Amino acid sequence: MKPDSATTLAGEFMLAVYLDGQGRVPSYRTGLDFGLSGAMLMELALDGCIDTVDGHIVAARAARAARAARAAQPRDRVLGEVLARIQSSRRPRTAAQWVRILSADAHRRLAAELIADGVLVRRPRRLSLPTDPARRYDVLRGERPGAAVRSSRSGTDDRSAALTALATACAVTSGDQDGSEYEAAVRSLGPACAQILAAVAACVWPVALCSWA
Repeated sequence: MKPDSATTLAGEFMLAVYLDGQGRVPSYRTGLDFGLSGAMLMELALDGCIDTVDGHIVAARAARAARAARAAQPRDRVLGEVLARIQSSRRPRTAAQWVRILSADAHRRLAAELIADGVLVRRPRRLSLPTDPARRYDVLRGERPGAAVRSSRSGTDDRSAALTALATACAVTSGDQDGSEYEAAVRSLGPACAQILAAVAACVWPVALCSWA
């Protein structure tokens, strides 16, 4: 059975963080596209499909445990394509490099999957206005923007911790989470996810700083 794309970490991040309260796609200057690509990488890491070696993202070896072997084929089509890109890469790439590479088309591919699953519908584009150029979607089902992040604060599972940590790395969470909580969440996710989160934050901050200037 094909999993609902809204249940993937990237799908949850898109609905809860990426789209705003009116279903609008954010400007590139927010850096949130890096959050989408980071979410895809983190899900692969949590499922045992990828790991980090000497700072580089690598596909998990088949000789690892049976659990990792079962995870060799992601449940989601988009995640499977991401894993295939990592496996076929001719040279090793760091987490930051993959976060940047995958961010280029992350929104388009994830939106297409969510639309196909009946989670999103794209609003017809009207006459473009300088003050409102963003593409918009209606969320038909799933978490409304911000709801999943707020509810995940009370969760104890890896996915809840990953969603909250990603939102923090993208600097879109409220100020009620202190640094120690974030560090504890990162530690609980393991070294691969920690490196991916650090890469997301490193990609987001220069873009955000330029938008504030």
